[in-house]
Amino acid sequence: MPYHFEFDSENKILLLVYGGDVQGEDIGKAGREQAQHVARLKPSAGIADLSAVKTFDVSSQALRTAALQPSPYPDETPRFIVAPSDYLFGMARMYQILANRPGEKLRVVRKRKEALAAVGARDPKFERLE
Repeated sequence: MPYHFEFDSENKILLLVYGGDVQGEDIGKAGREQAQHVARLKPSAGIADLSAVKTFDVSSQALRTAALQPSPYPDETPRFIVAPSDYLFGMARMYQILANRPGEKLRVVRKRKEALAAVGARDPKFERLE
């Protein structure tokens, strides 16, 4: 599986880490699992980190489908997509634009540090969720 979830219980941040070769179906599956974690853990922020992605073989249609799904987070919950490469940054921005949810706090950043600083997380201790 090219993704996994981690949670920092002190700062209440849900982290979705993608790695390796990501396909379109992985995005949809991760989104469904993310919704379950959000419902159970009630995080105060969410981060999807694409830093470890080697290939991102996601069609524009798959990206559109994912973007048009209801967000698992309440609108006021800050969310971030970490996309270090130009290509992934562009794809993440396309997702953000397609989602077009007024009032939603979704930002695309280059580094996880930026997302953590934006939510005021100090010394996060993420533990992998099973």
